[in-house]
Amino acid sequence: MDLKVTKYEVKDGIATISIYRPDKRNALNLQVFAELRQCLDAADLDRSVRAVIITGGEKVFCAGMDIEEMMTYTHDDNYPFWDSGYNVTFERIYNFRVPTIAAVSGYALAGGFDLSISADFRICSETAKFGQLEVGVHLSPGIDRLWRLVGLSRAKMLGLTCDIIGAEEAYRIGLADKVVKVEEMMNEARALAAKFVSKPRESRELTKRSYNAVINMGHAAAVEWETLLLTHLFDNDERKRIMSKFVKK
Repeated sequence: MDLKVTKYEVKDGIATISIYRPDKRNALNLQVFAELRQCLDAADLDRSVRAVIITGGEKVFCAGMDIEEMMTYTHDDNYPFWDSGYNVTFERIYNFRVPTIAAVSGYALAGGFDLSISADFRICSETAKFGQLEVGVHLSPGIDRLWRLVGLSRAKMLGLTCDIIGAEEAYRIGLADKVVKVEEMMNEARALAAKFVSKPRESRELTKRSYNAVINMGHAAAVEWETLLLTHLFDNDERKRIMSKFVKK
């Protein structure tokens, strides 16, 4: 891959995707979206990849959209830009076949905020700051993923006030999963990813898919889905091998 504004590496079953626009505080633009999708495509095709970490480094995760570049967009550029980000790239992360982790340090604002909540988990440094600033610049924030994480009232509070909250408050309301020192952030993210790497591939991937599916179902349909998944995984040679090994311990 010819990557200019992102970095990609795979080690021990973990793919790490880093946004690298230090002069723009890792702001998102069409090129970043395109390269993020290239990295995700590579991780999807590489069956050795069992978890993905997305980060911006220790100083800033992503300060939002590249407003300077956005100012040059015409009416015809408008929908393709937002579609390439929210509807394509962020959904790709949200529905990715393996667990995804955002390692967040410094600002995660506006589009960067929405990028972070597209991941399954958020490991944050104590310097992390989250904010949905869109209403303040006459735009609208991402709503659906956020209210599912923190509840509707808190989502409204963040989106309508444009307040920026620190890592501890993000943890308190369920936006962050863990807060650690800056220098420990990537090790903590990798330690979490390693837990996913160790699990059987099919059960891990189908269960990840199921979490996103059942939240949009009624209770009866969700229980039926879960029962069918259990039946599928039970009737499987891999399950028999693993359970047999477990019993012999």
